[in-house]
Amino acid sequence: MAKMCLNTRDDMLFIDLDKMAFAQANGNYTELTYISGQKQMITIGLSKVEDFIRASFAKGAASPFVRMGRSLIINQAYLYAINILRQKLVLSDFNGHVYSISVPKQLLKEYKKVMAAQVVAK
Repeated sequence: MAKMCLNTRDDMLFIDLDKMAFAQANGNYTELTYISGQKQMITIGLSKVEDFIRASFAKGAASPFVRMGRSLIINQAYLYAINILRQKLVLSDFNGHVYSISVPKQLLKEYKKVMAAQVVAK
């Protein structure tokens, strides 16, 4: 179980990365969304969040998180569907929690190619 600790001037947050579905940029802030529906706005930019996530995993350990363009990081453990025509990426835990996220078509095409190559390689 990977956890991330974010220590700001006023708060200390302990984030269970296994339960985080995605992180989305909102200006200089980042909104963390858990698969259960809980959301947390933090005063840290998405690039820093990405660095903290990377540091939370042991060297050599694979992280399920992937950056999707400038404003989104997703947890691939919850990946359910990629719909290029509708420009949607769907995350689900198969327990009633589903998120449909708008992603530019070109990013989805590239991501779909990468995912297809990984499935063929296995």
